[in-house]
Amino acid sequence: MNDFKVESTVKTPEICGYNDRGEISIKGKCIPEDAREFFSPFRNWLLEFTDKAQNAINVEVDLEYFNTSTSNILLDIFKHLSRVNEKKSVRIKWIYEEDDLDMQEVGEDYKLMVGEIMTLESKEVL
Repeated sequence: MNDFKVESTVKTPEICGYNDRGEISIKGKCIPEDAREFFSPFRNWLLEFTDKAQNAINVEVDLEYFNTSTSNILLDIFKHLSRVNEKKSVRIKWIYEEDDLDMQEVGEDYKLMVGEIMTLESKEVL
């Protein structure tokens, strides 16, 4: 199975998935015209990755902004990872800028929905 990589654009985040390391990263802005279409290749890769992953899975989500349709996709991804956590160790880190209370609150909401597999971490504003 190959690693996964999508470069960021003005409207879409960088998404990286590394098989050998068991790591996934989603970073940037996410306001695609069609979120389902944009995330479809990643979701397909994720299903195979989580099925075959031998070790712990670590996910970092560091989004500056995302639209409503993206929030639904993210919740689907997090719920899938929560189910995977029943058999394999999954950790999701939600990263937000320290002064971005909206993104902090969204992370807290996701954590309520998926449980202790998610942690929140603030970063300094540049």
